[in-house]
This record gives sequence, structure tokens and C-alpha cells, in this order.
Amino acid sequence: MIQPQTYLNVADNSGARKLMCIRILGASNRRYAYIGDIVVAVIKEAVPNTTLERSEVIRAVIVRTCKELKRSNGIIIQYDDNAAVVIDKEGNPKGTRIFCAIARELRQLNFTKIVSLAPEDTIADIITYIRNADMNRKGMVQIPFTNITENTVKILLREGFVENVRKHRESDKYYLVLTLRYRRNRKGSYKTFLNLKRISTPGLRIYSNYQQIPRILGGMGIVILSTSRGIMTDREARLEKIGGEVLCYVW
Repeated sequence: MIQPQTYLNVADNSGARKLMCIRILGASNRRYAYIGDIVVAVIKEAVPNTTLERSEVIRAVIVRTCKELKRSNGIIIQYDDNAAVVIDKEGNPKGTRIFCAIARELRQLNFTKIVSLAPEDTIADIITYIRNADMNRKGMVQIPFTNITENTVKILLREGFVENVRKHRESDKYYLVLTLRYRRNRKGSYKTFLNLKRISTPGLRIYSNYQQIPRILGGMGIVILSTSRGIMTDREARLEKIGGEVLCYVW
């Protein structure tokens, strides 16, 4: 939960790197801030020789929270960090780029300029969909159909991380429906077989040649790469002797 003295990562290129929340605007009786709330914060870390300096007081809008957010359709989303975007008094972002994913609720709150600057991260969307399904104990996941998602899901199916994949059409849009594999742990609850970790992001691309591709859990997991010959696993890349962008780890 975000409250006064909570530290926030900055999700833009305005020059600030880390903020500390001072107070929540327009919420005299509220103790916590959520996605879409505007806070007054002080800059704790900043990039040298930029317009924003350390100890400067600014306004920022919350774009990601570690606290779970439950949507009206029952889906629960959760991010890995608390992050904000620096804005001016009119609500416009001071930066020209937004790094990593942000919540779509910002569009409903009229932060359209921030949403337009955010890059689309298809691999991160797949990871988020699967993690949310695991939190809600749902056996099936529906993700938008793209060439990247189709090729990635085919690898997951071929390697045995998902049980089944089918193509579904709804309102002139195509989706991929994944059936997840679950196992019972010692505590009696169910846990998905599939674990994914995003490596290369739109803000920081990670590349590797075929000789330096890491081995996940001694070869029990896989690395998915985007190469000049398409999306493939680390084993296929070593056989082909080609490197590429390290998309994610799967185990």
C-alpha cells in the first residue's frame, strides 16, 4: 500500500529515479493511495544534469502497485513494484517515454497521454495473465492472439508446460485459450506448473550469443529467445548456433 513515506520507482525518463510520497492529493480522509491517484512526492534519486533535481517536490500519478487490484470482472492484478509517473499541474507527463507495463485503469481516469507513451509488452502480458489465473485458481487463461503470443505458446505446449491451447474468436477478435497444468503441493493447495520470468524489457533489451545463453535449473527449465530465425528455445538456439534477444525464463 502507498502512503506517506512510501518509496516509489519512477516509470518514465523525466530524470527522477526514485520518489518518496509526502501526501495524497484530494484525499483528506484517505490513508492509502492506489492506481490513478495523484500524490505529492519528493525526489530522492535523480539523473545528473537533468531538469529535475534531488530534493525537488513534484506531483506524480501512481501507475503500478504491489498491492493487489481487483477489477469488476473478478480478475486480480499485481505488479512487482510501486511506481509512478511524474506529471505537471495539468496532469501531463514530464517525460517522453514510459518504461514497462502500466495499469489500463489509467485510461478510464483520463490519463490518455501516459497510456499512449507506454510500450506494449506482449511477453509481460502473457506472464501477467498466467500469474493472475494462478492467483484466482483458474485452470484456463485467455490471451490476445498475436504472432509473438502464438509462437511463444506453441513452445510452452511443446515443452509440456501447458496442457492444451486452442484458438477462440470473440467479437471479431481472436484469442488463445490456454489450459494450465496444476499440481498439489504439501500444504494441499494447487499450484501451476508454469513459472515465467521476464528478462528483456522495452526499456532494457537483453541479448546473448548462443555460447552464453544461461541454463535454467540445470536444463530443467528453458529460455525463450527471439532470433533472426524466429522464436525458439535455448536448446534450439545452441543447435542452430545463433543468438538473440532473451525474452523470458520458463521453469
